[in-house]
Amino acid sequence: MIEQALNVLNLHIIWKARGLTSAIDPSADEIQYQESLKEQRESLIEKLVEYAVGTQSNTAEGVKRTVHQLTKRLI
Repeated sequence: MIEQALNVLNLHIIWKARGLTSAIDPSADEIQYQESLKEQRESLIEKLVEYAVGTQSNTAEGVKRTVHQLTKRLI
């Protein structure tokens, strides 16, 4: 169940990234969107790294495998 929740969070970040523009001069709203997405992505990566190699959590092997795969997609 945790693996599915992590997959949903990963897909959410990827889906939101599709809304990013490649404009040379982005608007204020676009900049705010980029910053918000960046914060969410970094927060997810931080949590994934904690699950993968952290000492503060007791993570099951299946979750660790899922985390490893997701981290490769996000980085």
